[in-house]
Amino acid sequence: SRFLLDFSTKKQVVFDTTINTKEVIFMEIGGFFPYEETSGAETNYAIRMCPSATDMKHLMSGRCAIYYCLQDSMLTDQRRVAYLPSYTCETVTGCFVKANYEIYYYDVDEHLVPQFDETLIDKISFLLITGYYGFSTFDSEFVRKCRHHGVTVMQDTTHTALSPSGCFADVDYVAVSLRKWMGVISGGLAFKCGGTFQVTPLPADEHHLSVRDYALSTRHEYEHTNNEELNKKSQDAFWKAEWELRKIYDIQEGDPKSLETILHYPIDNAIEKRRKNFAYLLKHLPKNPEVRPIFTELPDDVCPMFFPFLVDNRNALMEHLAANEVPPKIYWPVPPFIDITGYPKAEYVYGHIMSICCDQRFSEEEMKKVVAVFEDYKK
Repeated sequence: SRFLLDFSTKKQVVFDTTINTKEVIFMEIGGFFPYEETSGAETNYAIRMCPSATDMKHLMSGRCAIYYCLQDSMLTDQRRVAYLPSYTCETVTGCFVKANYEIYYYDVDEHLVPQFDETLIDKISFLLITGYYGFSTFDSEFVRKCRHHGVTVMQDTTHTALSPSGCFADVDYVAVSLRKWMGVISGGLAFKCGGTFQVTPLPADEHHLSVRDYALSTRHEYEHTNNEELNKKSQDAFWKAEWELRKIYDIQEGDPKSLETILHYPIDNAIEKRRKNFAYLLKHLPKNPEVRPIFTELPDDVCPMFFPFLVDNRNALMEHLAANEVPPKIYWPVPPFIDITGYPKAEYVYGHIMSICCDQRFSEEEMKKVVAVFEDYKK
């Protein structure tokens, strides 16, 4: 799962079992989203973020959306040879494995810039591009060359879901998971840019959605009471759903309530708060050569997902943050499908990257606390 290593889940810490997290005294700065208030009017997410789309489907999760796009593409793609990022989530790569694609990978450097190999263009039939933490870093000219050679292109916008830059114009499909940005139990959207989808989604898995509903409802109670027992219950339910989804995902559709939330979500407010929090951290975090922000500027067309770092001694910093109610995250563990030794730049990223939350639930006061925790670590 994309949340496999999330130190807000005290029970699920698997990266380093020596870490000893304290009981939360007040609400942690992190964790997954609860249910939230939405605006009365439609905020036109699809039109704003993917204006080139000609068809859209709402799916149960981001991986369902990716797999749905693949099922549609496979109707005309007989070669089924994909080119994927080596720095990615297991659930993304797993969709291509499940669909029986032959897979090539491209390396990703410490600035999270893809290292494309143009000699592979004639070998592949499908290219997956993505952004990271709100920032689009891929070479758009390479993407255009691929399309010119008849390669189908899909963009996974999960990490750039609210960035004003929107989806890249020269793509055939777009898939996104919005559960990382707002409180919904089914956040997968699949877009087709040219024509309509020719595949019918499966019915939603009601049991799975009921588990997620309990997780979000309980998380909502926790964020209004700071009751750590509620936090634990919500985390347990969240992880039950995450592990279950690995086994059951296919092309299941989403639930109507989540779609209504997506269509009425206060996007501008979320973008403004995330950018403000990211900018505050960028300006006020202490300089430390052993803890290096990956992105040192905030362009106008970026809405941050998290605030990512490359860290020399990641275990020590993560232990310090977790002990001070600032749960760090690792996106991601190396997928089991990739021999990462063949991609040294991505291997370095996997071994040193971590991030912290800066989303719309938190104010400048919480960001000040984050800064103070980092200053204490530097001492």
